[in-house]
Amino acid sequence: MGFGGRLSYEMIRSPLTALYAWHLGAPTAVIGLLVAAATITGIFVKLPAGSLTNQFGFRQLMLAGMMVTAIGPFLYLLVWFWPQLLAVRFFNGLFTALYAPAASAKVAKSFPSQRGHRLGFYGAAENAGVVLGPIIAAATIAHLGFAAAFIVSGCIGLLALLAILPFPRDAPIHDGRRTTGEVLHVAVQGVRQIIGDPAIRLVSLIEAALYFGVGTMQAYLPLYALNQHVSILNIGFLFGAQGIASIFFRPVFGRASDHVGRKPFIVAGIGLCATVMATIPYMGQLLPLLALSTLFGLGTAMVTPATTAMIGDIVRNRDFGAAMGVFGSLWDVGHASGPLMAGVFVAWMGYRIGFLIIACVMVTALVIFLCGNWKKSAR
Repeated sequence: MGFGGRLSYEMIRSPLTALYAWHLGAPTAVIGLLVAAATITGIFVKLPAGSLTNQFGFRQLMLAGMMVTAIGPFLYLLVWFWPQLLAVRFFNGLFTALYAPAASAKVAKSFPSQRGHRLGFYGAAENAGVVLGPIIAAATIAHLGFAAAFIVSGCIGLLALLAILPFPRDAPIHDGRRTTGEVLHVAVQGVRQIIGDPAIRLVSLIEAALYFGVGTMQAYLPLYALNQHVSILNIGFLFGAQGIASIFFRPVFGRASDHVGRKPFIVAGIGLCATVMATIPYMGQLLPLLALSTLFGLGTAMVTPATTAMIGDIVRNRDFGAAMGVFGSLWDVGHASGPLMAGVFVAWMGYRIGFLIIACVMVTALVIFLCGNWKKSAR
């Protein structure tokens, strides 16, 4: 399910949205907003969605998310002006907002002694979709055009929706029926308890910093590469290289973090990603950009299994759904802020200064993470 949903979603996000926005004549600074719009949805929806898994079960939230990814791609066929694209992007963001917290919480809760390894394995399955999505999208655009790319994405989304149907139904969680007010009250209580934990806030901050850079890459690496006369098909391979690094190394780094601790991988991964971010605007050829993109994927493979597993370490037997919802919402703040800020800086000062500022923000967040007040014990 993770593979199919991600494949459909990532086809549209990287590099299709940025290239289609450019095709529609959207201003450079606005393209970051168009890419980030789906993530902005996650900021507001992931937090309550994660908590509501305790009321409705994992399967219901996952099913709702998959319905969005089956419908959303076809709506892009109705877009003729970039403001319409913005509205569709907001809707498309409901896929990860509803599906991701429930799926991560299900994996984390099911494998308490192998959390890092299992989350790394699950992340690798999703990242297989991250690898193939940009490549398939770029190849389809190059040979058949934008409309065909949206149709292919929608068909894959429909297959992903079908894949969830055999998933076992959750056991009844509560006896009797609850009113909407009671459900929301319980959800708010769970979220308030989780978000009040300083350790969870620190881990969410570092994941937000990572995705601050990831979002910037997704929005502006395609445009930078296009300016350097890299073909659309090869732009797809740049993003595919990132995902390949994650597929092979997320399970490895996740398993290693179970044994040697989470923080060393977080420090190394953020440092590597920030270095790559600052270096990219000095490269103009395909092969150096491909190598840097691969290193960036390697850095994300170090960080994400460790941070997600660390959230599981902190909450232990408490509210996994609420914790993953808070975690997902806060990292989406970074994921959305990166393209928005990068758009302003790139339009104002160019790629070199803009990407350098993004890298400095990532390093600053890492320093805060290491110097933070860890009230809760987490390796």
